[in-house]
Amino acid sequence: MSMPPFKYDFSQLEIKLPFPKSLLRPLGALLLAVSVSACTVPTEQSRPASDAGPASSSLRLAQATAKSGDHQTAARLFENIVEEEPESVSALLGLGDSYSRLGQQNRAAAVLNRAHELDNRNVEVLSVLGRVHLSQHQAETALANYNKALKIDRSNISAITGKGVALDTLSRHAEAQEAYQSGLSQYPANYVLRNNYALSLALSGQQTKSIAILQELVRDPVVAPHVRDNLAMVYGLAGRENDARATLALDLEASQIEENMGIYRALRRMLGEGKKIGALVYA
Repeated sequence: MSMPPFKYDFSQLEIKLPFPKSLLRPLGALLLAVSVSACTVPTEQSRPASDAGPASSSLRLAQATAKSGDHQTAARLFENIVEEEPESVSALLGLGDSYSRLGQQNRAAAVLNRAHELDNRNVEVLSVLGRVHLSQHQAETALANYNKALKIDRSNISAITGKGVALDTLSRHAEAQEAYQSGLSQYPANYVLRNNYALSLALSGQQTKSIAILQELVRDPVVAPHVRDNLAMVYGLAGRENDARATLALDLEASQIEENMGIYRALRRMLGEGKKIGALVYA
């Protein structure tokens, strides 16, 4: 396959390039993990006073709808609540998260910034804001939000994961690995942290260590398809093309495999030239 000068924006693969969706799974898994607790229903003790009114049952319905994955309907439900209770931080958080998952990042940012004004110590608001900024290719701003969140709650897994992703996007891999290791010290069995740590290692030239971690994770049948994608990429970065092909062959057709291999070679060449590729892989 002949390749033009390497200008691919990996965040837009689904739109710009004819590569298989499986190639997006490592990226999707990474960014989805940033907000694993973003839709947690607040307890009565933690819910702000403005969320304790008659709209609380509507709020629970909206949150349950969002959790089910129907973000279009959830957004409408949250909009109704915000219209009645414009200072409901939980409703604003849910609305911002739903907008973000619908791809409406500017609307999400506006709503979440308002929630942050109302409650500047709300860790979930800061974490979802971080995810929104990552999706807008604003890794520095995302990192600032995650750092604020972690000053409030050092154990928040959404903020820990997001900080690592933001640092890897900026090709600050040693710092990202410190973030993941900090998270793993608290959540040693967490798949997302281990997966992201392994990818960060690979991008900093430590493919052997990365492969060992991913080979262990791939034995989990639930997460195996996602890990296989990542493992294939790391094999490619390490120059182990036969292993990469064999791994991809479990999910892809031959033509798709060769398209993926072309990307791996380009990334490997850039790494060999000392170029930073974090923004290509994570953005």
